[in-house]
Amino acid sequence: METLNDILEESAQRFGGKEAFIIRPGFRTRAWSYRDLNDVVPRVARYLGDTGLKKGDRVVIWGVNRPEYGIAFLAALRLGAVLVPLDVNSMPDFAQKIAQRTRASAAIVSAQTLARAQALGLPLHEMERLPDLARQCPPLGKADLTGDDLAEVVFTSGTTGEPKGAMLSHGNVLSNAIAATQIFPIGPQQRLLSFLPLSHMFEQLGGFFTVLLSGASVIYPTSRQPAVVRRTFKERKVSMVLITPAVVKSLMLAIERSAEAQGKKALFEKLRRVARHSPVWFRRVLFFSVHSQFGGRFRYIVSGGAALDPALGESWRELGVDVIQGYGTTECSPGLTFNRVELNRLGSVGTPLPGVEIKIAEDGEVLAHGPNVFKGYWENEEATRAVLDRDGWYHTGDLGRLDEDGFLWLHGRKKDMIVLADGTKVYPEDIENTLAADPRIEAVATPLRPEVATIVGLQRPGEDIQVHGVFLLKDRELVAAIVRDTNTKLSGSQQIRGWTIWPEEEFPTTPTQKVKKRLVVEQLLNMGRVDQALATGGTRAATRELSEVEKLIAEVATVPAAAIHPGATLSADLGLDSLGRVDLLGAIEEELGAYIDDAAVEPNATVAELEQMVAAARDVKRDTGIYGWPLSPLVRSFGLLLQQTLIYPLVHVFYKVKVTGKEKLLGLRGPVMFAPNHCLHWDNGIILMAIPLSWRWKLAVAAAADDVFGNKLNGFASSILANAFPLAREGAIRRSLELLGARLDRQFSVLIYPEGKLTIGGPMQPFKSGTGLIAVEGATPVVPMKLKIGKVSVLDHLDRKWEAYRSNGWRGDVEVVFGDPIYFPAGTPAGEATAKLQAAVAAL
Repeated sequence: METLNDILEESAQRFGGKEAFIIRPGFRTRAWSYRDLNDVVPRVARYLGDTGLKKGDRVVIWGVNRPEYGIAFLAALRLGAVLVPLDVNSMPDFAQKIAQRTRASAAIVSAQTLARAQALGLPLHEMERLPDLARQCPPLGKADLTGDDLAEVVFTSGTTGEPKGAMLSHGNVLSNAIAATQIFPIGPQQRLLSFLPLSHMFEQLGGFFTVLLSGASVIYPTSRQPAVVRRTFKERKVSMVLITPAVVKSLMLAIERSAEAQGKKALFEKLRRVARHSPVWFRRVLFFSVHSQFGGRFRYIVSGGAALDPALGESWRELGVDVIQGYGTTECSPGLTFNRVELNRLGSVGTPLPGVEIKIAEDGEVLAHGPNVFKGYWENEEATRAVLDRDGWYHTGDLGRLDEDGFLWLHGRKKDMIVLADGTKVYPEDIENTLAADPRIEAVATPLRPEVATIVGLQRPGEDIQVHGVFLLKDRELVAAIVRDTNTKLSGSQQIRGWTIWPEEEFPTTPTQKVKKRLVVEQLLNMGRVDQALATGGTRAATRELSEVEKLIAEVATVPAAAIHPGATLSADLGLDSLGRVDLLGAIEEELGAYIDDAAVEPNATVAELEQMVAAARDVKRDTGIYGWPLSPLVRSFGLLLQQTLIYPLVHVFYKVKVTGKEKLLGLRGPVMFAPNHCLHWDNGIILMAIPLSWRWKLAVAAAADDVFGNKLNGFASSILANAFPLAREGAIRRSLELLGARLDRQFSVLIYPEGKLTIGGPMQPFKSGTGLIAVEGATPVVPMKLKIGKVSVLDHLDRKWEAYRSNGWRGDVEVVFGDPIYFPAGTPAGEATAKLQAAVAAL
């Protein structure tokens, strides 16, 4: 392989139908196999090329992690374009600056960034829609590229001024990915959770290119809300995740808190002591309850971006999970060193990857050399010369040492190192590690906000530089106590000499949650007096008992009880940023059992409004499971037997049935959705009889939750006879969609009546508005069907049987017509899909 474009074809041949990308964006799980990717990527490349994009054009890619991100990324590379990835949280002015600097020709965006991307003034391509838009495009061959051709320009976060764009070639990234597969414990059996942004090279390396090379599967959670991530872990049986050390710690703290809340802390610690001297398989048995929360297959954590506390790594090892620490930089594509499962020295960042050379300069700086080292910064020769010497060695700016066995040990950033007036060198990481171990800090750190305290060197005009602490905590007395206690554990030169309560919702951070310390220092110097606490948004005395929701808000927002009152807004008054609100909703679901979609909670939502949302969510009984017993082969076999021996003979007695258009099903791959009109009491039996047995073997029928399943006996009988499941016709339909999605995910086609109610003999009623949503989000072909009534049987004239018999006879006459399958592209408006389907049924 010479370029990144060679990966997909080879992997498609090796892994074929193996699932590569998996996501559940709505009620339906969507998966792309390696074979699917090798089909869709060349078509999307052709579509992008037809819009005018060509080899060498820069294309901004700005969106959330999802399969379509990877598809668009690979398609642009196949075209020969140069990707410019932007973090999903980038502000419009920053994105516009990068687009202008690279003279980008277009931007690929997701729904979450579409509005912000309008300011770029570029042609925009919505990644979620690209696979459907390119469905009919002929495949595009690979562009004529070599390993030296540019693949992407990745801009650093700009902690020291203007961001710099690292130019990475196909050869740079490919060599690093191939090297990583030689030491990562990754293969077709692994299922990796994509957590870090794909705009960051660490995720691209470990969560994208090495996955494609090795035949593993990537699971994309639809939210970083803790409850969603935990559910994704469990449902998808995730075995590996790439995260930063701060998130590694937060996950362990969550496990420890859970044990303590259940009164099992002493048992937990005892099991740990036993595990230290036990083989891996036995450790996993000891902590079976913990592993079951993660789906039972969680085995590896790959960590990078900051130093990992060896004690933390040992804690995970005791649970039977290996933490593999690595090190790299964007400019090195990005991997430089990694530990191995079989040779893992906790605290170090491992040995060099195959093909990578590492040496230590006289001043302790880590230098790197190899085929993964970048070509330079985009149109910035001065910055390139500052880090890339004549011999091709990249100066990382990190301080470290190599031990006698070649393991690299880091001591911090050269630029972050604090040099005191007497020449003493202080490393902020050492102090931050001590702070992080304080229980009061641990109590408020979360996976979404792991850094609540940072250390910088602060030098005001006319003063010596000092070690300065900056905190997100709002309680001034609490911070003072933490600083006082921490200083007793530090040497004199390390002690915190001043501290500040940060005046914003969160620290400025990189995509991997590193604090941008230079920006912190700049703002501190502009603040005047820097030791003033923020107002917490409430002045009322805590004269009443807080509700359960209010207690959780106070805990997550780390504000005193007095700050909580019904009119307080979550963002402006209580300091909860977007990630803080997500963390709060996770706590609400875990503690109170009420699930609230994070998109429903706006920044200006008040405490009272959130209370109402929680009350509404708790009032709705949330069933779990998939109502799966009718799906078993035994039940389905019995149901088909009853259909053949009981239902169909009765249908023949009362109806003469003609079937036309059955050939429309030839060559159609399931699952599909059958959508007929609803005009007879016995139309379900008639339609089932018309559908070929090969389709009926894996067919489920959506039946009215209030009518059919309102009577337990009717619901039970329908489940056996027709593999029925309950579908709500209005109101809270989330549970119904989950059941429907579970059947489609298991490759069962679904029969659904879009009118939502029965009208004997017609006319056809308007289709329910939710029909379009189901059709689009179901991501399956929809087969329109129509019952054309020549004569209604006496069986359907329940109110006047004798009169009907005398005038029309007892046997009816109907025709079942199958229409052409309809495909609804992703993003099709639900109303448009409903209208199109209704028109298709009516026209039959």
